[in-house]
Amino acid sequence: MTTEIVLGETLQCLQNTQFDKKMEECLLRGDPSRLVSVLHYEGLTSNALTRLDQLVTKELCGSGFSRVLVVVKALEILSQNKDDLQELINHGLTAQVCLWFKAIHDLLTSDFHKSSTPLLSLTEEFYDYFLLLGQASLPVCQLSEVLLQLSRVAMETEIYFPLRLEAIRIFNSILGSLSREGLRLFQNDENQNEILSQLAAMIPTVGDYELQVSLSEALCRLTPKKKREPKANQWFPSADISSAFCDIKDRNFEGDCRRFLNIVNHCHGDQRRVYTFPCLTAFLDSTQLFRPDDDTLDEFWIDFNLGSGCVSFFVNEPEGFLWDSIHLLREEVTQYSLQVKDDGSTSTLMVFSVRLKNPIMHRNTRGQTVELSFSRKHQGELEEAAAQVFTKAKSSPPAKDTGCPVQAPSSADRHSGRSYSRKKPQSKSRLKILPLSSVSSEDEDSVTEEVLVSDRKRAASDSVFHCEGYLSHQIEGTPAQKRRVDPQLEGEGSNSGQTEHSPEGLEPTPEDEGLIGEVMAPLIQRAELANTPEVDSESDQTSGITAAFKTFKEQLQQHFTTNRQNFLQSYWHKTENHVLLSLKEGQQHISSLLTAVHQHRLLLLQRFESSIMDQLNQLEEDSTALNSINTQILVTTRTASFFQSEMQRLDSFCEKHLQRLKSLENAVSGNPSSQ
Repeated sequence: MTTEIVLGETLQCLQNTQFDKKMEECLLRGDPSRLVSVLHYEGLTSNALTRLDQLVTKELCGSGFSRVLVVVKALEILSQNKDDLQELINHGLTAQVCLWFKAIHDLLTSDFHKSSTPLLSLTEEFYDYFLLLGQASLPVCQLSEVLLQLSRVAMETEIYFPLRLEAIRIFNSILGSLSREGLRLFQNDENQNEILSQLAAMIPTVGDYELQVSLSEALCRLTPKKKREPKANQWFPSADISSAFCDIKDRNFEGDCRRFLNIVNHCHGDQRRVYTFPCLTAFLDSTQLFRPDDDTLDEFWIDFNLGSGCVSFFVNEPEGFLWDSIHLLREEVTQYSLQVKDDGSTSTLMVFSVRLKNPIMHRNTRGQTVELSFSRKHQGELEEAAAQVFTKAKSSPPAKDTGCPVQAPSSADRHSGRSYSRKKPQSKSRLKILPLSSVSSEDEDSVTEEVLVSDRKRAASDSVFHCEGYLSHQIEGTPAQKRRVDPQLEGEGSNSGQTEHSPEGLEPTPEDEGLIGEVMAPLIQRAELANTPEVDSESDQTSGITAAFKTFKEQLQQHFTTNRQNFLQSYWHKTENHVLLSLKEGQQHISSLLTAVHQHRLLLLQRFESSIMDQLNQLEEDSTALNSINTQILVTTRTASFFQSEMQRLDSFCEKHLQRLKSLENAVSGNPSSQ
């Protein structure tokens, strides 16, 4: 039995070693499809998942983000098959993925890794995989853990802003993919109360209107209508704010949410993180921009976002049902100005002008200057908001008709803004992934216990993730799609090293060239002589040239034959050495393996011997205890026998004296006088 255990463990060890080598080869090649084949060959077992977990944990500790990316892509391919995905989930995949993502969260908050492009790409790939898990009918406890990890990223202020924004987008998309019953179960989960409270507390402080919209959407999705009022009273201290939240209707989400957030931001006064103003006119160069054609919006709203460092607004897109968005990013603005202008009537306007580093596109318009006009009553707040967004410092109001240069953001500031976008293949997901501007169309699920039928005009197609917020315009001169960092293929070099042992295609060596020159010298000399008048006979000339060529041919044949023999001898010698070295290494590996097996067997035997000795010692102690008990029993028996004999003697003595007393009584009763 012991031998079978040893052989089984040895075989398992060998299988694990081979599995690890195959996985390592897939990572070196950056080939997720091949890794899928390896996992299928190994079997989707708990052991395979454990080995995969050990590999990912090691790579994350060693900053091997591109290698972990290969693993996540392989899991995405596997998860396209529902049976494979369910089998992995049964073996604890969800918990493992959440642990990996928790480690990524910690890396994203570290100063050393937070701006790492491979880490950002890896985080995005985890988002994609969370979407797949969200479609897998996970138990509530597992789904809760996935959403908890996403909410932690969204709430972490140290993490790259677009990743925070996309995290809450994925959060809402997963909720939107749930069935009505699944959403109801999740809404009734008491463990969500803390997450909801934290999301609600973020809304006033997050500093970006579109992230505020996404947070509000999450609260609406997770709160049934009958529970919204008591929940809102817990989350928001102001009665006006809680009332505005309860007034959000599914069919008018955009307009109702805008009114709710305007109240939230206005109630915080100078401490607000989002300044919102109604715009009178907007121009991109000479082209006028118009507000979205939506009856629920009463104004053309412009948001100054302190947290994300941008001015954002939505404009009408007549050719589609989606809204277009314009974002004036701090890092893209070279100069801004606030000027007081007369509009030709009795009122004056505040004109906010922004000059961009690179042109932006809206429909067919390309421009570098954006001009927004507001009522002059907003002058003080506009100056304060613009200064905080573009210079990150409070400043006194600028003089009329003068511009303010924008402070160049530090590298850390640049990474806190929106500076990338990514596109996904159309077949990647059937979900409508909510882009930067979080809204859903009328065919999406309900944010309440009913199916969502909302007027979300800002939803993008399911094939696009916009972390910058650019829906139909991109800054020219920058890539529209962020370049993914693929794993570097180590060990791939030129094949020149492989040709040094090849017998074909030999190039002439310096020695060969010397020989050719030496042999050709008399040939050339003979040819020169053949052209001189001193040579009389044509036959002599021909014979001399023929002899020279013959000699040249023989010497070349001899030289190259010798060189070829030397080369082949050297080549086979090197090959023989290589084979011997390989055999020696193989022998060493086998010897090491046998030694390990022997040591393992000795260890098992020692453990067995130790166990037997322990049991024998215990048996001896038990025997001693039993002997002691026997002795006590014997002593007790003897004592009982002694007491029994003494009792018999006492009984005999008592009986004897009773007889004597009776005889005396009889004697007394027969002779009363003597009594």
